[in-house]
Amino acid sequence: MNPKHIEEYSHIEQPFQGEPPLVADLKRPLEWSLSVGQGCPAQEMTNRLADGVALLLEYEDESGHLDTAYDSLRRLLAAKGIAVHSQCFPIRIRRDGSLMREEHTLAVRPEGIEITAADADGVRRAVYLLEERIAAAEGKSCLPGFWRRRPFIRNRISRCFFGPTNRAPFFIDELANDIDYYPDDYLDKLAHEGINALWLTMYFRDLPSDILPGKDNLGARRLEKLRLTVRRCLRYGIRIFLFFSEPKYFNDSGEWWAVPTEAASAHPELLGSAAQNVRHFCTSTEAGREYIRETLHTIFHAVPGLGGAINIMLGEDNGSCVAAHVQNAVTQACPRCSTRPPAEIYRELACLMRDAIRSANPQADFIGWFYTPGQRDGGAFSQRLLEAVSQWPDDCGLMFNFESGGFARQLGKERPVFDYSLSFVGPSGLFAEVARSHGCPAAKLQVGCSHEDASVPFIPVPSNLFLKYRALHELGAKSVMQCWYFGNYPGLMNRAAGILSFEPFPESEEDFLLELARPHWGRHSAQAAEAWRHFAEGYRQFPACLAFEWYGPLHHCIAWPLHLFPVDAPISPSWLLKSFPEVSGDRIGECLNYQFTLDECRRLCHAMDDEWQRGLRLFRPLREPFANDRPRLDDIRLAEAIGLQIRSACNLLDFYALREEMLYLQQDNLEAMRSIVEEEILNSEKMLRLCQEDPRLGYHSEAEGYLFFPQKLRARIDLLHELLAEDFPQFRLDDPRWREYTGAVMTGPSMCAVHGENPADWQPLGSSEHTWGVCHDGEFLTFILRGCAGKTCGLEVAPCRLWPPVLLDVNWNGRRLYYVGTMFRTLPDFSVEEIGNDLRIRLPLAIFDGFRRPGFPLRVNVWCEDDSWIPRNPLPPRLMHRDHNPTAAGWLIDAPHTVRLSARGRISAEQGIPEAWPPAKPFRA
Repeated sequence: MNPKHIEEYSHIEQPFQGEPPLVADLKRPLEWSLSVGQGCPAQEMTNRLADGVALLLEYEDESGHLDTAYDSLRRLLAAKGIAVHSQCFPIRIRRDGSLMREEHTLAVRPEGIEITAADADGVRRAVYLLEERIAAAEGKSCLPGFWRRRPFIRNRISRCFFGPTNRAPFFIDELANDIDYYPDDYLDKLAHEGINALWLTMYFRDLPSDILPGKDNLGARRLEKLRLTVRRCLRYGIRIFLFFSEPKYFNDSGEWWAVPTEAASAHPELLGSAAQNVRHFCTSTEAGREYIRETLHTIFHAVPGLGGAINIMLGEDNGSCVAAHVQNAVTQACPRCSTRPPAEIYRELACLMRDAIRSANPQADFIGWFYTPGQRDGGAFSQRLLEAVSQWPDDCGLMFNFESGGFARQLGKERPVFDYSLSFVGPSGLFAEVARSHGCPAAKLQVGCSHEDASVPFIPVPSNLFLKYRALHELGAKSVMQCWYFGNYPGLMNRAAGILSFEPFPESEEDFLLELARPHWGRHSAQAAEAWRHFAEGYRQFPACLAFEWYGPLHHCIAWPLHLFPVDAPISPSWLLKSFPEVSGDRIGECLNYQFTLDECRRLCHAMDDEWQRGLRLFRPLREPFANDRPRLDDIRLAEAIGLQIRSACNLLDFYALREEMLYLQQDNLEAMRSIVEEEILNSEKMLRLCQEDPRLGYHSEAEGYLFFPQKLRARIDLLHELLAEDFPQFRLDDPRWREYTGAVMTGPSMCAVHGENPADWQPLGSSEHTWGVCHDGEFLTFILRGCAGKTCGLEVAPCRLWPPVLLDVNWNGRRLYYVGTMFRTLPDFSVEEIGNDLRIRLPLAIFDGFRRPGFPLRVNVWCEDDSWIPRNPLPPRLMHRDHNPTAAGWLIDAPHTVRLSARGRISAEQGIPEAWPPAKPFRA
């Protein structure tokens, strides 16, 4: 393909300026499926409402907040042709003070309908339940029965889907502009789906303080818009929670996650322990405590009616001394925090934040979130976390990620689950232990979608939510933060979470799915429920791998180019636009790290595809009976779009598996690869048509833009046609470049790892006096960096082309950096020691089992401070892949199992080659 065309593809502008097209869908009024002949039989209630109804509103609503619920009921009745008169079939709404908050009853009998509740929130929930029973019934009827429900999840916290993140790269603060992010019809949908709280981001630095001055003068404007937002949302029974990750680090880089060090000039005692380029915020000082108290009290006093605050206590960009201590298990240099147990400090912080907000609003809730995606059940980190929260106050919410740290068993192996997962049911052992140990646990999970696939509004797998919420019910959870910046689009999954948050909990998955389906699918509910079951069964095959979530193909590989000729180019982050080239290359191993081999991942994705297609075969026939029902057609289109994403991911994995087999083993796979390209052209054409019909598709709300859209899909189709017309005819299996690509023929720098205890060769690290060498004993590679003891150094060792290197950093005290472990299924046994002025690092060769190509050399780079063996030329950072540039590597030869190659490039068998990678056979006919 012409590199110029790839460059043009990577700079295609977003299809909107200002408001994304999907906002029109969010602003559209709630729609019900009321087609004649599609509703459920109403038995003895058939046509009881035909002569009209009388709304007897005996509940006194002093706030007027119930007007929105009553208006909604009237709209539904009007849509069914049911008149509202004073002397007709009665719908009575009255107060029952014996019920708890939000608890309600609904009785639908031939003589009338009655709703009771103790508060306006309970009435609202009952009115919406009544609407579903009317919508589900055929004709001017209502499904009969008696229901008494009360919430066990008291705080069901979501977020505005199109609200800006106030983070890189756009830094749009929703409280500092005049855009309405909470239109009435959007709030009406959220309220119907059981959501009773929304979170939005604020920073302490944006608020006035006598301790640390704010960065601008927009504080009054932010507070005024926040007051407006709170009032608007309360009309729908929705409270606003403020989301913080405070206190911040001190750092002079100007980054958004830090406060300038000079801001603490009046209170230098705030500067706590030091780590690399930051200073931590000391909360054990009187000034530190006053800063937190003053800021929280100020905002809750200025904005009456705020629902509460969620604060990340550890993780993300929390810069406190205690968070650093628990996170990294090192002795703090802070003279105050180092003398106190973390549990004592965290209890003090929780009480401080709780008291500060309740001094202004006694009804407000405080939730402390320990965001720990890198922990593993049973590991040392999880034990430190349990100890750190052992004194947490009972009247404060304590929130952990529901799945993080758990293990999913896939293909006979335990796979660690990090960050958010909708495919893995959970809970993690850590979450379960915290829930059992504390009286008010809160769960962070993803209701609609997760980082597994965030470029669609939601994944229709309510069965997975049933299993998650059943565990939450058993563990006594009280609050759920239902989303990050994604996973919160109105629709099926929000409704499912709303139903599952109430008691009595559904007796079975089948009962739950039918209840969920009836208001919208009517007589076809069983068929829709069966399709959802297949979708869920397939989605649970999603490879449990953090890299496959963050960088993985499901998000947008439907718009990626394919490369027949290797380019060894990185994969773009799914959650960022503008900060990295918006085109993904062929380094497919960056999606897998060392948790799955390419073949294992292919098997799981094809299993996911098989089950999803079974669900689609049930879903597609519903187009005809719902031909005039836009929301149901949207549901079908969404399922088809996700099916295309899954199939495209399978094709991507298959394409590069076939290509690498062809280059390494000299097997002609061109025709099989050509067939994949031809299918991908068809898939992109199908997705293009779906995107034209549904503006929700392709939008990633953390990226604040579209990962795929019609113009980008058209460009991809053109690139694939160009690939077939130009690259395939030019490809030659005997091209000598492939032997250079695989390392069969050495080009560029190389290093020999000899067997023994000492290297036989030493090479310089750039222009410095430092040198390095490497040897092996059959089990370990040993790198020796001369003169590098006490300095910041690192290794980058990759098993083959397209695979990310093992990134091992060593700082001045010989400690490995935290996030290395997220790359691996099982934690490797690294060792680091200083011998005189030298640094010795040992890597177990077993970490490369299943990932390296037998007979071919490794890729490697070594660095110390600003010098490196190969110039590093860093790329923009990408979290776990950091700023690694794959071109910055030489060859490491003569390690165990590296063998000589014959002149024809075939592997020689005389040296006892281990079993090769499984061949890239197709998984379907």
